[in-house]
Amino acid sequence: MNKRKYRRLKKRRPQNTGKHIYIFLGAILILFLIYFIFASHVKRSLNNKIPGSITTKLKLEPQENVHSGILAAIELLGVPEKKFRVKEEDNLITFRIGIDEDTMDLNFANSIISGQVELSGGKILSGKESVTGLNHYLQYSESQNEKIYEVILYYTNHANKSPLIKLAIVLDDFGYFKGELLEDFCSLDPNITFAILPHLDHSRTVMNLADRSGHETIIHMPMEPLNYPKINPGPKAIYVHDSPNNIKKRVEGYIKNLPLCVGANNHMGSLATADNDVMEAVLSVLKKNGLYFVDSRTSQSSIAYKLAQDMMIPTFENTMYLDTPKISDEVLQIKIDRLKKLIKTRDKILIISHCTSRELYVFLTDFLERISELDVELVPVSELFKSDLPDIL
Repeated sequence: MNKRKYRRLKKRRPQNTGKHIYIFLGAILILFLIYFIFASHVKRSLNNKIPGSITTKLKLEPQENVHSGILAAIELLGVPEKKFRVKEEDNLITFRIGIDEDTMDLNFANSIISGQVELSGGKILSGKESVTGLNHYLQYSESQNEKIYEVILYYTNHANKSPLIKLAIVLDDFGYFKGELLEDFCSLDPNITFAILPHLDHSRTVMNLADRSGHETIIHMPMEPLNYPKINPGPKAIYVHDSPNNIKKRVEGYIKNLPLCVGANNHMGSLATADNDVMEAVLSVLKKNGLYFVDSRTSQSSIAYKLAQDMMIPTFENTMYLDTPKISDEVLQIKIDRLKKLIKTRDKILIISHCTSRELYVFLTDFLERISELDVELVPVSELFKSDLPDIL
Protein backbone atom coordinates (compact mmCIF):
# COMPACT_ATOMS: atom_id res chain seq x y z
CA MET A 1 0.00 0.00 0.00
CA ASN A 2 1.48 3.36 -0.99
CA LYS A 3 1.72 6.22 1.47
CA ARG A 4 -0.84 8.42 -0.34
CA LYS A 5 -3.57 5.75 -0.16
CA TYR A 6 -2.78 5.01 3.52
CA ARG A 7 -3.16 8.69 4.38
CA ARG A 8 -6.65 8.82 2.74
CA LEU A 9 -7.81 5.82 4.77
CA LYS A 10 -6.38 7.21 7.96
CA LYS A 11 -8.27 10.49 7.46
CA ARG A 12 -11.64 8.69 6.96
CA ARG A 13 -11.54 6.65 10.19
CA PRO A 14 -12.21 9.51 12.63
CA GLN A 15 -15.13 10.66 10.47
CA ASN A 16 -16.80 7.18 10.55
CA THR A 17 -16.25 6.89 14.28
CA GLY A 18 -17.95 10.22 14.94
CA LYS A 19 -20.91 9.28 12.77
CA HIS A 20 -21.42 6.02 14.72
CA ILE A 21 -21.37 7.91 18.01
CA TYR A 22 -24.08 10.30 16.78
CA ILE A 23 -26.23 7.37 15.65
CA PHE A 24 -25.75 5.65 19.01
CA LEU A 25 -26.63 8.79 20.97
CA GLY A 26 -29.67 9.39 18.77
CA ALA A 27 -30.93 5.86 19.42
CA ILE A 28 -30.55 6.37 23.17
CA LEU A 29 -32.46 9.64 22.92
CA ILE A 30 -35.29 7.97 20.99
CA LEU A 31 -35.49 5.15 23.54
CA PHE A 32 -35.57 7.69 26.36
CA LEU A 33 -38.42 9.59 24.69
CA ILE A 34 -40.38 6.34 24.19
CA TYR A 35 -39.86 5.44 27.86
CA PHE A 36 -40.92 8.91 29.01
CA ILE A 37 -44.12 8.82 26.94
CA PHE A 38 -44.95 5.30 28.15
CA ALA A 39 -44.24 6.14 31.79
CA SER A 40 -46.40 9.26 31.57
CA HIS A 41 -49.24 7.23 30.08
CA VAL A 42 -48.99 4.63 32.85
CA LYS A 43 -48.94 7.35 35.51
CA ARG A 44 -52.03 8.97 34.01
CA SER A 45 -53.81 5.59 33.91
CA LEU A 46 -53.01 4.92 37.55
CA ASN A 47 -54.12 8.38 38.59
CA ASN A 48 -57.45 7.78 36.86
CA LYS A 49 -58.16 4.90 39.30
CA ILE A 50 -56.43 6.19 42.44
CA PRO A 51 -57.27 9.59 43.97
CA GLY A 52 -54.54 12.17 44.15
CA SER A 53 -54.63 12.09 47.95
CA ILE A 54 -53.45 8.49 47.82
CA THR A 55 -50.62 9.08 45.38
CA THR A 56 -49.19 11.69 47.75
CA LYS A 57 -49.82 9.74 50.98
CA LEU A 58 -49.21 6.11 50.08
CA LYS A 59 -47.04 5.58 53.13
CA LEU A 60 -49.06 3.92 55.91
CA GLU A 61 -48.15 4.97 59.42
CA PRO A 62 -49.03 3.35 62.79
CA GLN A 63 -51.89 5.00 64.67
CA GLU A 64 -52.82 5.02 68.34
CA ASN A 65 -55.47 2.29 67.98
CA VAL A 66 -57.62 0.48 65.42
CA HIS A 67 -60.32 3.15 65.48
CA SER A 68 -57.90 5.93 64.60
CA GLY A 69 -56.21 3.58 62.12
CA ILE A 70 -59.44 3.09 60.16
CA LEU A 71 -60.08 6.85 60.18
CA ALA A 72 -56.54 7.41 58.89
CA ALA A 73 -57.16 4.89 56.09
CA ILE A 74 -60.39 6.66 55.16
CA GLU A 75 -58.49 9.93 54.87
CA LEU A 76 -55.75 8.20 52.89
CA LEU A 77 -58.34 6.87 50.44
CA GLY A 78 -59.74 10.34 49.95
CA VAL A 79 -63.26 9.36 51.02
CA PRO A 80 -65.29 12.52 51.72
CA GLU A 81 -66.93 12.83 55.13
CA LYS A 82 -70.45 12.51 53.71
CA LYS A 83 -69.57 9.11 52.18
CA PHE A 84 -68.87 7.29 55.47
CA ARG A 85 -70.48 6.94 58.86
CA VAL A 86 -69.48 5.40 62.17
CA LYS A 87 -71.82 3.76 64.65
CA GLU A 88 -70.86 2.44 68.09
CA GLU A 89 -73.02 0.12 70.13
CA ASP A 90 -71.69 -1.82 73.12
CA ASN A 91 -68.45 -3.47 71.98
CA LEU A 92 -69.11 -3.22 68.24
CA ILE A 93 -67.98 -0.24 66.18
CA THR A 94 -69.27 -0.25 62.60
CA PHE A 95 -67.84 1.81 59.73
CA ARG A 96 -69.86 2.07 56.50
CA ILE A 97 -67.59 3.46 53.78
CA GLY A 98 -68.74 4.43 50.31
CA ILE A 99 -66.22 3.99 47.50
CA ASP A 100 -66.46 5.75 44.15
CA GLU A 101 -66.16 3.01 41.53
CA ASP A 102 -64.76 5.50 39.00
CA THR A 103 -61.65 6.14 41.11
CA MET A 104 -60.84 2.82 42.80
CA ASP A 105 -62.14 -0.67 43.42
CA LEU A 106 -63.10 -2.31 46.71
CA ASN A 107 -60.05 -4.60 46.72
CA PHE A 108 -57.73 -1.59 46.75
CA ALA A 109 -59.69 0.08 49.56
CA ASN A 110 -59.75 -3.22 51.46
CA SER A 111 -55.96 -3.57 51.27
CA ILE A 112 -55.32 0.00 52.44
CA ILE A 113 -57.67 -0.31 55.43
CA SER A 114 -56.40 -3.77 56.44
CA GLY A 115 -52.78 -2.64 56.17
CA GLN A 116 -53.45 0.44 58.27
CA VAL A 117 -55.29 -1.61 60.92
CA GLU A 118 -52.43 -4.11 61.25
CA LEU A 119 -49.89 -1.29 61.59
CA SER A 120 -52.07 0.17 64.36
CA GLY A 121 -52.01 -3.02 66.45
CA GLY A 122 -55.17 -4.61 65.08
CA LYS A 123 -55.88 -8.16 63.96
CA ILE A 124 -58.00 -9.25 61.01
CA LEU A 125 -60.80 -11.54 62.19
CA SER A 126 -62.68 -12.10 58.95
CA GLY A 127 -63.22 -10.80 55.47
CA LYS A 128 -66.14 -11.54 53.16
CA GLU A 129 -67.25 -10.40 49.73
CA SER A 130 -70.90 -10.28 48.72
CA VAL A 131 -72.12 -12.61 45.99
CA THR A 132 -72.39 -9.68 43.58
CA GLY A 133 -68.92 -8.39 44.49
CA LEU A 134 -70.39 -4.96 45.25
CA ASN A 135 -69.78 -5.13 49.02
CA HIS A 136 -66.91 -6.17 51.29
CA TYR A 137 -67.36 -7.01 54.99
CA LEU A 138 -64.30 -6.85 57.26
CA GLN A 139 -63.90 -7.44 60.99
CA TYR A 140 -60.93 -6.48 63.16
CA SER A 141 -59.98 -6.66 66.84
CA GLU A 142 -57.20 -5.18 68.96
CA SER A 143 -55.39 -6.43 72.04
CA GLN A 144 -56.00 -3.29 74.16
CA ASN A 145 -59.76 -3.87 74.47
CA GLU A 146 -62.58 -6.28 73.68
CA LYS A 147 -64.10 -4.17 70.93
CA ILE A 148 -64.84 -5.52 67.46
CA TYR A 149 -64.42 -3.18 64.50
CA GLU A 150 -66.61 -3.90 61.50
CA VAL A 151 -66.01 -2.25 58.13
CA ILE A 152 -68.57 -2.39 55.33
CA LEU A 153 -67.27 -1.23 51.94
CA TYR A 154 -69.72 -0.54 49.14
CA TYR A 155 -69.87 1.28 45.82
CA THR A 156 -71.72 4.59 45.99
CA ASN A 157 -72.42 4.98 42.29
CA HIS A 158 -72.84 1.45 40.93
CA ALA A 159 -76.63 1.61 40.66
CA ASN A 160 -76.43 4.72 38.48
CA LYS A 161 -74.14 2.98 36.00
CA SER A 162 -75.81 -0.40 35.72
CA PRO A 163 -78.79 -1.18 33.48
CA LEU A 164 -79.37 -4.46 35.31
CA ILE A 165 -82.80 -5.69 36.39
CA LYS A 166 -83.49 -4.60 39.99
CA LEU A 167 -84.14 -7.55 42.30
CA ALA A 168 -85.35 -7.08 45.89
CA ILE A 169 -85.33 -10.01 48.31
CA VAL A 170 -87.44 -9.81 51.48
CA LEU A 171 -86.75 -12.25 54.33
CA ASP A 172 -89.88 -12.78 56.43
CA ASP A 173 -90.40 -13.85 60.06
CA PHE A 174 -87.52 -12.23 61.94
CA GLY A 175 -88.08 -11.78 65.67
CA TYR A 176 -88.25 -15.36 66.89
CA PHE A 177 -84.53 -15.87 67.43
CA LYS A 178 -81.14 -14.21 67.93
CA GLY A 179 -77.59 -15.53 68.24
CA GLU A 180 -75.39 -17.11 65.58
CA LEU A 181 -78.13 -17.69 62.99
CA LEU A 182 -79.20 -14.05 63.17
CA GLU A 183 -75.58 -12.92 62.90
CA ASP A 184 -75.15 -15.08 59.79
CA PHE A 185 -78.21 -13.53 58.17
CA CYS A 186 -76.86 -10.08 59.05
CA SER A 187 -73.60 -10.95 57.27
CA LEU A 188 -75.47 -11.39 53.98
CA ASP A 189 -75.58 -8.71 51.31
CA PRO A 190 -76.98 -5.54 52.98
CA ASN A 191 -79.28 -5.00 50.01
CA ILE A 192 -81.48 -7.83 51.34
CA THR A 193 -84.50 -6.50 53.26
CA PHE A 194 -85.52 -7.93 56.65
CA ALA A 195 -89.23 -8.22 57.56
CA ILE A 196 -89.59 -8.25 61.36
CA LEU A 197 -92.64 -9.42 63.31
CA PRO A 198 -93.48 -6.81 65.99
CA HIS A 199 -93.77 -7.43 69.74
CA LEU A 200 -91.72 -10.66 69.82
CA ASP A 201 -88.88 -11.30 72.29
CA HIS A 202 -86.16 -10.50 69.77
CA SER A 203 -87.91 -8.07 67.42
CA ARG A 204 -85.99 -4.98 68.52
CA THR A 205 -82.71 -6.91 68.69
CA VAL A 206 -83.12 -7.85 65.04
CA MET A 207 -84.02 -4.27 64.11
CA ASN A 208 -80.89 -2.87 65.77
CA LEU A 209 -78.52 -5.54 64.42
CA ALA A 210 -79.96 -5.16 60.91
CA ASP A 211 -79.52 -1.39 61.09
CA ARG A 212 -75.92 -1.87 62.15
CA SER A 213 -75.21 -4.28 59.27
CA GLY A 214 -76.83 -1.93 56.77
CA HIS A 215 -79.99 -3.95 56.04
CA GLU A 216 -83.26 -2.19 55.35
CA THR A 217 -86.06 -3.35 57.67
CA ILE A 218 -89.84 -3.46 57.35
CA ILE A 219 -92.66 -4.41 59.71
CA HIS A 220 -94.02 -7.91 59.07
CA MET A 221 -97.60 -7.15 60.15
CA PRO A 222 -99.48 -10.23 61.51
CA MET A 223 -102.90 -10.43 59.85
CA GLU A 224 -105.79 -12.87 59.89
CA PRO A 225 -105.56 -15.84 57.49
CA LEU A 226 -108.48 -17.71 55.95
CA ASN A 227 -107.93 -20.75 58.17
CA TYR A 228 -107.84 -18.92 61.51
CA PRO A 229 -108.00 -20.09 64.34
CA LYS A 230 -106.44 -23.31 63.04
CA ILE A 231 -103.44 -21.21 62.08
CA ASN A 232 -102.60 -18.33 64.42
CA PRO A 233 -100.92 -15.23 62.95
CA GLY A 234 -99.29 -14.37 66.29
CA PRO A 235 -99.62 -11.78 69.07
CA LYS A 236 -101.42 -8.49 68.49
CA ALA A 237 -102.54 -9.46 65.00
CA ILE A 238 -105.08 -7.62 62.85
CA TYR A 239 -108.46 -9.35 62.40
CA VAL A 240 -111.33 -8.57 60.06
CA HIS A 241 -113.75 -8.15 62.97
CA ASP A 242 -111.61 -5.34 64.46
CA SER A 243 -112.91 -1.80 64.13
CA PRO A 244 -110.99 0.63 61.90
CA ASN A 245 -109.89 2.63 64.96
CA ASN A 246 -108.52 -0.48 66.70
CA ILE A 247 -106.71 -1.51 63.51
CA LYS A 248 -105.12 1.92 63.26
CA LYS A 249 -104.00 1.80 66.89
CA ARG A 250 -102.53 -1.65 66.31
CA VAL A 251 -100.51 -0.49 63.31
CA GLU A 252 -99.33 2.56 65.25
CA GLY A 253 -98.18 0.12 67.94
CA TYR A 254 -96.17 -1.83 65.36
CA ILE A 255 -94.44 1.35 64.24
CA LYS A 256 -93.69 2.39 67.82
CA ASN A 257 -92.24 -1.07 68.56
CA LEU A 258 -90.07 -1.02 65.41
CA PRO A 259 -89.29 2.67 64.74
CA LEU A 260 -86.37 2.06 62.36
CA CYS A 261 -88.50 0.18 59.84
CA VAL A 262 -89.19 2.06 56.62
CA GLY A 263 -92.00 -0.10 55.21
CA ALA A 264 -94.36 -2.97 55.96
CA ASN A 265 -95.72 -6.19 54.48
CA ASN A 266 -98.35 -8.67 55.63
CA HIS A 267 -97.64 -11.84 57.63
CA MET A 268 -100.27 -14.41 56.59
CA GLY A 269 -103.37 -12.21 56.06
CA SER A 270 -105.05 -14.17 53.26
CA LEU A 271 -108.41 -13.05 54.71
CA ALA A 272 -107.45 -9.57 55.95
CA THR A 273 -105.76 -8.45 52.71
CA ALA A 274 -108.96 -9.27 50.81
CA ASP A 275 -111.01 -6.93 53.02
CA ASN A 276 -111.17 -3.35 51.74
CA ASP A 277 -112.10 -1.75 55.10
CA VAL A 278 -109.29 -3.53 56.93
CA MET A 279 -106.65 -2.61 54.38
CA GLU A 280 -107.82 0.99 54.10
CA ALA A 281 -107.32 1.39 57.87
CA VAL A 282 -103.89 -0.28 57.72
CA LEU A 283 -102.65 1.66 54.72
CA SER A 284 -103.85 5.03 56.03
CA VAL A 285 -101.51 4.67 59.02
CA LEU A 286 -98.58 3.61 56.80
CA LYS A 287 -99.16 6.61 54.56
CA LYS A 288 -99.40 8.98 57.53
CA ASN A 289 -96.03 7.72 58.80
CA GLY A 290 -94.30 7.68 55.40
CA LEU A 291 -93.90 3.89 55.16
CA TYR A 292 -94.14 1.92 51.93
CA PHE A 293 -96.19 -1.28 51.58
CA VAL A 294 -95.41 -4.69 50.07
CA ASP A 295 -98.31 -7.02 49.34
CA SER A 296 -96.99 -10.49 50.18
CA ARG A 297 -99.73 -11.98 48.00
CA THR A 298 -100.75 -14.76 50.39
CA SER A 299 -104.04 -14.86 48.50
CA GLN A 300 -105.06 -14.34 44.89
CA SER A 301 -108.02 -12.38 46.28
CA SER A 302 -105.83 -9.69 47.83
CA ILE A 303 -106.87 -6.12 47.06
CA ALA A 304 -104.03 -4.60 49.11
CA TYR A 305 -101.63 -3.74 46.27
CA LYS A 306 -104.28 -2.09 44.10
CA LEU A 307 -105.69 -0.16 47.07
CA ALA A 308 -102.22 1.08 48.04
CA GLN A 309 -101.75 2.33 44.47
CA ASP A 310 -105.09 4.13 44.62
CA MET A 311 -104.04 5.74 47.91
CA MET A 312 -100.76 6.86 46.28
CA ILE A 313 -98.58 4.87 48.69
CA PRO A 314 -95.23 3.53 47.41
CA THR A 315 -96.08 -0.14 46.89
CA PHE A 316 -94.94 -3.36 45.27
CA GLU A 317 -96.21 -6.92 45.25
CA ASN A 318 -94.47 -10.22 45.76
CA THR A 319 -93.50 -11.86 42.49
CA MET A 320 -92.42 -15.26 43.82
CA TYR A 321 -91.92 -17.17 47.08
CA LEU A 322 -88.43 -18.60 46.96
CA ASP A 323 -88.70 -21.41 49.52
CA THR A 324 -92.13 -22.89 48.82
CA PRO A 325 -93.47 -25.53 48.69
CA LYS A 326 -90.23 -26.82 50.25
CA ILE A 327 -86.48 -26.38 50.02
CA SER A 328 -84.57 -28.79 47.80
CA ASP A 329 -82.15 -28.74 44.88
CA GLU A 330 -85.06 -29.39 42.54
CA VAL A 331 -87.10 -26.47 43.90
CA LEU A 332 -84.04 -24.22 43.76
CA GLN A 333 -83.56 -24.94 40.06
CA ILE A 334 -87.26 -24.36 39.37
CA LYS A 335 -87.10 -20.95 41.08
CA ILE A 336 -83.95 -19.94 39.19
CA ASP A 337 -85.53 -20.94 35.89
CA ARG A 338 -88.59 -18.87 36.74
CA LEU A 339 -86.42 -15.88 37.65
CA LYS A 340 -84.68 -16.14 34.27
CA LYS A 341 -88.07 -15.91 32.56
CA LEU A 342 -89.13 -12.95 34.72
CA ILE A 343 -85.95 -11.08 33.81
CA LYS A 344 -87.02 -11.09 30.17
CA THR A 345 -90.33 -9.36 30.88
CA ARG A 346 -89.73 -7.10 33.91
CA ASP A 347 -87.29 -4.44 35.02
CA LYS A 348 -88.08 -4.81 38.75
CA ILE A 349 -88.70 -8.04 40.70
CA LEU A 350 -89.48 -8.76 44.36
CA ILE A 351 -88.96 -12.20 45.92
CA ILE A 352 -89.91 -13.33 49.43
CA SER A 353 -88.16 -16.03 51.45
CA HIS A 354 -87.96 -16.90 55.16
CA CYS A 355 -85.32 -16.94 57.88
CA THR A 356 -86.34 -19.34 60.63
CA SER A 357 -83.81 -22.17 60.17
CA ARG A 358 -80.21 -22.92 59.23
CA GLU A 359 -81.51 -24.86 56.21
CA LEU A 360 -83.28 -21.74 54.91
CA TYR A 361 -80.07 -19.75 55.32
CA VAL A 362 -78.09 -22.30 53.30
CA PHE A 363 -80.85 -22.43 50.67
CA LEU A 364 -80.75 -18.65 50.30
CA THR A 365 -76.96 -18.49 50.04
CA ASP A 366 -77.06 -21.19 47.35
CA PHE A 367 -79.65 -19.16 45.47
CA LEU A 368 -77.57 -15.97 45.71
CA GLU A 369 -74.49 -17.79 44.43
CA ARG A 370 -76.40 -19.36 41.53
CA ILE A 371 -77.88 -16.03 40.34
CA SER A 372 -74.64 -14.05 40.62
CA GLU A 373 -74.06 -14.34 36.87
CA LEU A 374 -77.58 -13.23 35.91
CA ASP A 375 -78.37 -9.71 34.75
CA VAL A 376 -79.83 -8.65 38.10
CA GLU A 377 -78.81 -6.07 40.66
CA LEU A 378 -79.74 -6.83 44.25
CA VAL A 379 -81.38 -3.78 45.86
CA PRO A 380 -83.34 -2.97 49.04
CA VAL A 381 -87.09 -2.69 48.51
CA SER A 382 -87.03 1.12 48.72
CA GLU A 383 -84.91 1.20 45.54
CA LEU A 384 -87.84 -0.26 43.59
CA PHE A 385 -89.75 2.99 44.03
CA LYS A 386 -87.05 5.23 42.60
CA SER A 387 -87.69 6.45 39.09
CA ASP A 388 -85.05 6.19 36.38
CA LEU A 389 -86.48 9.30 34.69
CA PRO A 390 -84.53 12.55 35.05
CA ASP A 391 -85.89 15.27 37.31
CA ILE A 392 -87.92 17.99 35.61
CA LEU A 393 -86.30 21.34 36.28
